[in-house]
Amino acid sequence: MTSIDFLNKVHKNLDSQEYNLSYSPAKSKNYLLYCNGNFIGGLFDEELCFVYADGVSELLGYPEPVYRGYSSTAQHRMLVIPEEHWEKALKLLYTEKFDWNRLVYDITYTSIGAAVVEDFYDENVVFLRFCFEKKLLKENPLDRQDRILRMVYINRDLTDTGKHLFPELLDKFLVFLDRKGKTSLETMLKRWYVALEKEYQSVIKG
Repeated sequence: MTSIDFLNKVHKNLDSQEYNLSYSPAKSKNYLLYCNGNFIGGLFDEELCFVYADGVSELLGYPEPVYRGYSSTAQHRMLVIPEEHWEKALKLLYTEKFDWNRLVYDITYTSIGAAVVEDFYDENVVFLRFCFEKKLLKENPLDRQDRILRMVYINRDLTDTGKHLFPELLDKFLVFLDRKGKTSLETMLKRWYVALEKEYQSVIKG
């Protein structure tokens, strides 16, 4: 059984604009827990439990997982979260389970407007190579012949810096109109990157 007081305590500590929490009843007057509509764990017998995630397990020192759920037959592998780790564990869990899988770029989708995907292919080679050289992408997106290895990129493919700069650089790249003019794409990418990096550093320094 989990008291309303404990539920309110969890909610007060973790609910925010970024992480909107909601609940649904479970067996023995416990509660299943959701974050931004995604199932993330529950409140069981006055304990906060999150579904298993590698990052959370590492944070807690690799404890033995427990099995909790809606009923005795609907069980999930979870980790009991000590109160001092609630906020950090939620951030790690949400990043690993949901943010990492968020789509950031699908080349085939954004190329639909072209007669064929190949019309946009060479420019994507330039863009992806630049992003890797600037360490916005974790792995080289091109092979030794400069062929694109993957057409779809998700959040976990980005470095920490890439999560901030890649989306904005991509927006500028996609609306770049002077593709056959006097200013090369390489030149524009450098200009955009310098401006975005300067803005990003100013935000970090506060």
